[in-house]
Amino acid sequence: MTSLDSRPAPGSVLGTRVLRTEDPALLTGERLYVADLPLEGRLYASFVGSDVAHGTIESIHVDDALAVPGVVRVLTAADLGVAPHHGFAPVGPAFLRPPLADGIVRFVGESIALVLGETPQAAADGADAVWAEIDPMPTVIDMEDAFDADAPLLFPDHGSNRAITTVGDTLVPDSALDADEVHVTRGRYVNQRMAVAPMEPACCAAEVDTTTGRLTLWVANQMPHTVKRQLCEALSLDADDVRVVTPQVGGGFGGKAGLSHEYSAVAAAARSVGRPVVWVPPRSDDMKTSLHGRGQIQYVELGVRDDGTFASMRVRLVSDAGAYPNVGAYLSGLTKNMAQGTYRFDDIQFDIAVAVTNTTPMGAYRGAGRPEATAMLERLIDQAALEIGMDPLEIRRRNLLADDVFPYTTMMGPVYDSGRYSLTLDQAA
Repeated sequence: MTSLDSRPAPGSVLGTRVLRTEDPALLTGERLYVADLPLEGRLYASFVGSDVAHGTIESIHVDDALAVPGVVRVLTAADLGVAPHHGFAPVGPAFLRPPLADGIVRFVGESIALVLGETPQAAADGADAVWAEIDPMPTVIDMEDAFDADAPLLFPDHGSNRAITTVGDTLVPDSALDADEVHVTRGRYVNQRMAVAPMEPACCAAEVDTTTGRLTLWVANQMPHTVKRQLCEALSLDADDVRVVTPQVGGGFGGKAGLSHEYSAVAAAARSVGRPVVWVPPRSDDMKTSLHGRGQIQYVELGVRDDGTFASMRVRLVSDAGAYPNVGAYLSGLTKNMAQGTYRFDDIQFDIAVAVTNTTPMGAYRGAGRPEATAMLERLIDQAALEIGMDPLEIRRRNLLADDVFPYTTMMGPVYDSGRYSLTLDQAA
């Protein structure tokens, strides 16, 4: 057997250490992140975020900001002139979001103005000098409270705080869990919201060619082709008039996927002032405004027979979409897809309710819905083992899919091409 010490090191070939192809240029500064782009005549952008979670904008005062040395322009929604649009993943027409809040704010940190300065400090000082009169409205920040009959509505025209509701194709009746030989384990598991927080915050830079009028957007993003298509739609531009470039990206992990509303605001600002505009927010802003991940409450019932084998499982999943439903609203569907995990069940019922709340909008993070399924299932199995007095390894061994069932179509639909789950469990143990 090969010892751990004698195995080839990560990033090596046959034990001889080699650098990844991108490393030398990054280590010597030859490759550039967005903040390093040599854009002549650049302006720096700083967004002004709402300090109210839900309210009506009465007025936005920009005169103090314009008096700050080095501030060139302060833009509000009326100045920017970009209509509300979807982000990366459209959920419904009721949830269109303006790049700068127009009349109403729905979460703390939502952008209400954009300050352009000759230096990063001037832009930041100008943003600090902007102040708004916002008439507060009732808020709902808990995903379960959002479904209460008297909960304040974020989008009254939509008629509810439900972004998405689905009922599973399979219905597990109470009788399947009430049989005398079946023990029912019931759990409420919280998969908490988290900020993505890559090394490089979500950022971009935009420049317009003064001769051709062509817009170039440099963006730290995982999906430049998607960004281009969606940016053209948001700004009503032809594809030939837009170029999107992805330089080095300091981490993405799902949080830098598709168009964000800051991109369209910065691009529109560059077109408005006729100078390059660079936006690289501080970490504190990025934590408040970039799409968050996870955010689920999972109600699960599992029937376990006397011999430890699984009968039926029933899941009722509540998910948080945040203030503007985006790709995060769909990720509960991926949790459903992976709900069977590596185990056998008689039946699985999986129902989903996705809430709109006065919180930072939700997006994808590290596996995007699927790790939430694993966390739910393995916590449930540990709880079941504890309740029936069985070793947690043994209860898994009795329920793992056998090696001879592959390729295997799960009850949720995905196909597993291969697997040796008992082997990996034994090796881990």
